[in-house]
Amino acid sequence: MKQRTTHNGHGGVKRCGGHRPGGSCASGEREEDKRAAIERANDHTRATGCLVDRRDANTVDLSYNKLVTLPPAIASLTALEQLWLNDNPLLEELPSEIEFCKQLRVLDLRRTALSKLPREMGRLKKLIEIDLRETPFAAATGVGATDTDGLVESIARKDRRENHRLEMLEKVVNGVYREVADTREGQYLIPELVQAVCDEFTDLDELRNVVRNCDRLFPTELRQARNPRRAAKRLHDDFTALRRQNEKKKLSAELELKLRAIYYDVIEPESVEGIIKGIYQGDWAVEKELELEDIHFLIKNAPRLFPDDPETITGPGIRSAVWALQQSLTDDREEVIAKVKLAIMSNLYPDREPADVEAVARAVGKLFERDAFATKKELEEMKKLAADASLHFPAEFQLAQENPQAARMSFKRASAASAAMGM
Repeated sequence: MKQRTTHNGHGGVKRCGGHRPGGSCASGEREEDKRAAIERANDHTRATGCLVDRRDANTVDLSYNKLVTLPPAIASLTALEQLWLNDNPLLEELPSEIEFCKQLRVLDLRRTALSKLPREMGRLKKLIEIDLRETPFAAATGVGATDTDGLVESIARKDRRENHRLEMLEKVVNGVYREVADTREGQYLIPELVQAVCDEFTDLDELRNVVRNCDRLFPTELRQARNPRRAAKRLHDDFTALRRQNEKKKLSAELELKLRAIYYDVIEPESVEGIIKGIYQGDWAVEKELELEDIHFLIKNAPRLFPDDPETITGPGIRSAVWALQQSLTDDREEVIAKVKLAIMSNLYPDREPADVEAVARAVGKLFERDAFATKKELEEMKKLAADASLHFPAEFQLAQENPQAARMSFKRASAASAAMGM
């Protein structure tokens, strides 16, 4: 934690009563238990009064008390920047109202009983330092006083996920399941189904899109979701198919522009739509369908794949050209990997097992890849790497195995030096 300051623009740090370390407590006696309960209640009352009295404070010290929770009155401290709650061994939770402390930067929670943090903390955009050392939370998660940004982002993701869940629940209750939402089955099954769907989608952007399209994606009959996990899996499959269909439509527009550019003044614009339709449609029982990745590949390599004469374009012909070019680029990649393997085995590692040397060549080659299929730049660099293998690969084979990045970095440095010299 940063060193604490004792001054602010409104009269300094507010110290709110409490018990300094060093006091003794005899447990097990009824009278002592009663006193302890009264002390805790008094601590809570003093803390509430402290917060209400100092709404303009930017630093509040509630350390060394016996707080069980932080009073909701914390919401009134909109100027609060530093909050010290350390050494409250009974403090088990923070209120959701802490989200209203928008200026909060430093939060000391050391030696408390906190095992979880409210999801609303993910909305504190200015929070730069949380100290959770010697807490159950730190013991369970490994988070202590480091990576506050990562912790806040993790909490923020949980917050967004919970907000999506609540919005989804509200939409299906008031939408597709409004007729059965108040039935006994609806009250039990709808929340179960919504939770199963949220569990199925780990990506928050995808989950947000599910919320937007609830009426299209959720089964129209609730009885179809009596196995929530299975229903959520089907919904995920439907979502994936729908998303790919929409992306295909977007790519169709991009492919149309590419074709018009290739066949400028040669092809009638209205015929382009028919060409694309022929590429997208086929007898998939006997032929492989173009996936989204293949369509991206087609657009990127259109000049190489489409014939000079647009009259000869056919769907099966273009699809065959796509598969053929992909296979050719895969073969080219394999060829340069084999060259690298041969170079390092002959010059550096002749006593090593060929399979082990090949694994090194592949690991290094992976670092030069720019796309799913070999690019011209990748092939050129790998050929140069093979030619100068002894300059870039370490002499010790174990080093080559443990750090394939070293060969690539050596190659990049040499390339940069050559470019600087105009070679």
